[in-house]
Amino acid sequence: MFDFEALSQAISGRTVLCIGDLMLDEFIYGEVSRISPEAPAPVIAVRRSETNIGGAGNVARNIASLGAHCIFVGLVGEDEAGAKLKAELAKEDHIEAVLVADSSRPTTRKVRFVSEHFSSHMLRADWELALPAAASVEQKLIDAILPLIARADIVLLSDYAKGVLTARVIRNTIDTAKKLGKRVIVDPKSANFAIYRGATILTPNRKEFAEATAAAPIPTRALPRPPRTRCISPIARPCW
Repeated sequence: MFDFEALSQAISGRTVLCIGDLMLDEFIYGEVSRISPEAPAPVIAVRRSETNIGGAGNVARNIASLGAHCIFVGLVGEDEAGAKLKAELAKEDHIEAVLVADSSRPTTRKVRFVSEHFSSHMLRADWELALPAAASVEQKLIDAILPLIARADIVLLSDYAKGVLTARVIRNTIDTAKKLGKRVIVDPKSANFAIYRGATILTPNRKEFAEATAAAPIPTRALPRPPRTRCISPIARPCW
């Protein structure tokens, strides 16, 4: 049985370096009572809206809520959504945000339109560039991350496949963490688990695990597994 209190006590006072894809989550709520005369689409009369730190930024908030100090490294565009995220993260007492700006891409932003009366999610609009960071931005991320690893008790890679955790960023982070004796936890998005070689724990979701095992069957003895890596999977079979 999951022991939340034990987890909270174990992580309280620790420093966690969280690296991943930051997003701005917006929810627009309203009443829906008619169909547009211009198209067969419901009309939402907006009543209120909410803005939240999303993606790996929400992971950082969860870490902080457990009493840990979270150093968060993410990527934003030079836009209004990026400015909002910087401002919101600055309000978090237990999060130290280190954000790299990329003028060539928008800050990942997801806007959801919700019918308040029916509690129904009607539409989601996304602003994003789900591509690996350019080489110059990738280097800025690496330069920001590596000096922070020594300060962390645990390194967490939270991947949403929006471009921050490139193979090179992952490799540099894990290799440096191993040299410093730091544990690395990975919530992977890639089905190529080999890029996480050397991590302490992998926690793939069912979808990523199924894709990985379909693309690359369970290795034989001729393909040794990476050292000191444990994979927690929702499916009870070995994971390398």
